[in-house]
Amino acid sequence: MEFVDSDLRPLSGELKRDFLDLRSFLSEQDKSGRVLFLYRGEEQRNIRRRLTNGGLGVETTEVFERAFYFGDKARHFAVDVFDERRNFLTGINDCSDETLFFICDRINHVLEAPRGVSRIRENTSKEFRQFFQNQNNRHEFIHRINESYTPETKLKARDYYLYFLHIAGTAGVRQETMFVSTTTDKSIALGFSRAGKRKTSRIVFHYFIPQPFHFHAIAPWVADHHQRIVYAIGLPTYKAAGLFPKQREVSVKGALFPHFILGIELVDDRKFIISSNFKEYGSRVDFERVARKGFMIDQSDFHNSIFDTGYIRWGQTDLNGNFESNDV
Repeated sequence: MEFVDSDLRPLSGELKRDFLDLRSFLSEQDKSGRVLFLYRGEEQRNIRRRLTNGGLGVETTEVFERAFYFGDKARHFAVDVFDERRNFLTGINDCSDETLFFICDRINHVLEAPRGVSRIRENTSKEFRQFFQNQNNRHEFIHRINESYTPETKLKARDYYLYFLHIAGTAGVRQETMFVSTTTDKSIALGFSRAGKRKTSRIVFHYFIPQPFHFHAIAPWVADHHQRIVYAIGLPTYKAAGLFPKQREVSVKGALFPHFILGIELVDDRKFIISSNFKEYGSRVDFERVARKGFMIDQSDFHNSIFDTGYIRWGQTDLNGNFESNDV
């Protein structure tokens, strides 16, 4: 694998050594449980669509540079256009009764889908299925979440069930989703980097999140923080590994923020584009700081430059589990 910059030029020997030192440091942090390495497979055309406004006149290399500035955001930020009747999942922190009603109703829809019967029975308990298949329990579901201890725990309970819908495929939540699918298994990411049998222009994002993981993502098999909250308020839980345990999915909330993108692997070209945010600082990068807070990025022009992308919203986090979203 050749290591290159955003212009696809080979790195100098010194810069390559510095980057490999950082990656080795983070790998040790991953093994100790202080950070979590994640991978997301995509096609270049999908990234181009999101990061450019129409894609005309934008070089491929610039698309990669934009990825290191804007990140890769959930569908809620790219294609989720509201109509006047839409009153659910209208924002990344929306815990309204309408949203909770939608979630409850949608879980029922997933459980009733005939194609997923065997998988659902393998990964959900009879208690879980009976609760959500009984429409009379909708108000109980909403009441129990509304009675959560704090607004933060209420949001965590909402996210716990949104995760179930996010990984349920087309029967669950698609364009309204506020999560970005990643996996801890790179081979799984490679499988998602192409559509159908086409194997060209495949890319894999190399990403990481720091502890505590529940500030940045939800994956019950990684940490049971969300599940404990749901259990405490008396609502049914599902199997910790989710509906597709072999995919080892971690749903990153909001976006793959550029601060935590290590690089982009061009699978078919056997090249690895290192983050331009690392290249800017090189040997001056503070490895400990990167592991805790990601790369430093000057995003002072973000509010203006976002208009030149395909995103209709943008989000931000304080790295303490709090998120905000705004329309472009």
